[in-house]
Parts: sequence; structure tokens; C-alpha cells
Amino acid sequence: MEITDKVKFMSNDETDIIIRLKNLSKNFGEFTAVNNLSLDIKRGEIIGLLGPNGAGKTTTMKMISRLLIPTVGEVWIRDNGELKLLTRKNKDSLLDHLGFLIENPTFYDHMTPRQILSYFAKLKGYPKKKIRSRVEEVINMVELEGWIDKKVGTFSKGMRQKLGIVSSLVHNPDILVLDEPQTGLDPKARKEIRELLLKLKHEGKTIFLSSHLLYEVSEISDRIAIINLGKLIAFDTIRNLETESPDSLLRIQLLVLPTDIAKMRDELESIIKPHTGMKNVSDIVSYNFDTQVFEARFDGSLENQSRIFKELAQNKIDVVDFSVPRTSSLEELYIRLLSGMITIRNPGAEKQAKESAGIMEG
Repeated sequence: MEITDKVKFMSNDETDIIIRLKNLSKNFGEFTAVNNLSLDIKRGEIIGLLGPNGAGKTTTMKMISRLLIPTVGEVWIRDNGELKLLTRKNKDSLLDHLGFLIENPTFYDHMTPRQILSYFAKLKGYPKKKIRSRVEEVINMVELEGWIDKKVGTFSKGMRQKLGIVSSLVHNPDILVLDEPQTGLDPKARKEIRELLLKLKHEGKTIFLSSHLLYEVSEISDRIAIINLGKLIAFDTIRNLETESPDSLLRIQLLVLPTDIAKMRDELESIIKPHTGMKNVSDIVSYNFDTQVFEARFDGSLENQSRIFKELAQNKIDVVDFSVPRTSSLEELYIRLLSGMITIRNPGAEKQAKESAGIMEG
């Protein structure tokens, strides 16, 4: 079956797909940076691409932006209601739908944010009469309005990163492709960027971002794709991925004297152990001296979490705080996946492979 630059799909669900990466690979000589990667990104969602340094995240981003040409495979982008194959001939028109932030953006030190953003907006065909107000709007998004006419050479690394982020959205694209968008940002700035990305999502933007920071990505992503050594090893919602983890971590903060920590740990062990849902496991409870909280391992189910809380109350344990960190089980799964200790079935990728095989000529 011949594949043209336009496709129609058999399933109505396909209309939600705004970017498709199909069997994408990139070789540099004998080194394979990305190996047969297939992903569907749906309209209005945030996809987090996770992996250690050298996993292939930046190479993937550069293939989407056509800064790199795939060795094998295809990138499809929705345009005027149809998915179209990204090629050398149509790249200018298709890539206008996207805004890119490549890792560690650089700018001319003698230029100002107003000049830089105005140039990008003009380059992408943004209406000339609206460029000035749009530039001021996006600068306000990252609280750099006081620096809009100052030379970039005076900016900190974090300020340059903020400028890079808004340069990707100044032309108001439907899709943002962001490579390590929170690199170099302090905790306050990272929080601001998280809130900005969520705001953009609620406005209907689709966001594909990469990172090696699990917490930052899990806070905002609808689905997470984990790659290692160029291969996709997991792709699903955070909740579904967490169910694959062998256990979760329950944090319990108590008012306890340092001299009573060991005794309280033993008491918690006896109370909690029957309700963890885990068999043949010893040392369920430990004490974290850095955070000054007790930590208990359990199977992560809401039912057992509730049972444990009720048992603590019935035994008159004075609980100050009781929580399951959102990333605790995901961190454990992430580490085990990267180390090769476990593998999980990847229904998302399997479904996409089947659907890709069913493409009909348009």
C-alpha cells in the first residue's frame, strides 16, 4: 500500500492525534541514538518524555523539528484537519504549527528580548500589527517585563531559559515541543513554568516536553513516555504506570522524641504490616532522618492506604501528616526499568503499531 503525504485513519479516535512518530530511528555512524520509536501525541495533552542523559530525548526533539533527518521512520503533523507526513518540501508550512525550545537556547548578547521575540514572531508570519502587543504579552507570562528592553548579555542562565520558552510560543502555535524547559531554573521559576504550561494546556495547546527530572514532569503530564538507550520502554498515564510498581511509599509524620524513634518504628511495623498487601516482606517501616518522617512500604492501593490510616487511629497513634508522594512508586519503577530489573508490557506502543499498520491511503 502506497503512503502519501496525507492519511485518513480507520478509527474516529485518530482525529485527536496531532503528532505521530512512526518507527523513528536515528543513527550516527554505528551508534543508534533513537531506535524504532513510535508515539502518538493527542490534541490538548501534555506528554512528558523521560530518560537519563544520553537516552535519545534531544535527538527525538530535533527530528520533530527537522533539525535532524531520521535515518528511518516518519514524523506526521496535523494540518487543516489531516495528518501529513513531514518532508523537506512541506516542512516550512507544517512546522509553523509548532513552537520549539531546543536545550540550552542561545541568543545574541547585544539584542533585547523585544528585538528577539519580534524577529521570531515576524519569521513565523505573526500579524505585523499585533507583534508588539504579543511580545509584551508573552514576556509578562514569565515576569520579565522589566527586562524587555535590556540586553540579553546581562541575563542570568535562568532568565535566558525563560526567554527561550516564550520565544517558542510568541507566534501562538498549537503545539509546543520543549527540550528540558526547566534547565537552569530555580525552584520559584520552575513552579512558575509549571503553572504556565498548565495554563497553556487549558487554552488548548498540545505540549511535548522532555526531561530527566521525574518530579517536574509527573506534576503536569497526562502521559509519560520513558526511553532508555534510544528505545521506548514505557508509555502510559502516570496512574497506570504506578500500578506496575512493586510497591509504594507511605510517609507518616509523628510527634516523637528522638529517643523513642526505634520503639515507635517497631510499634508501627506491627500495626501496618498486616495491611500492606505485600507478602513475605520484612522491615516494612523505616525512619528517614533527613525528612524526620516514618516511611512504610505497601502495595499502593487506596484500600490498604485507608486500612492503615484507620489502624493507626484505632491504636491512638497521633498522626501529624499521612501521605503517599505522587512520585514515590513512579521513581521506583523508573529506576528498575532503567536498570533492566523489570520490563513492563507497553500497551500504548502496541496499540499504535497496530493502528499504524492499518493506515489507509487518503
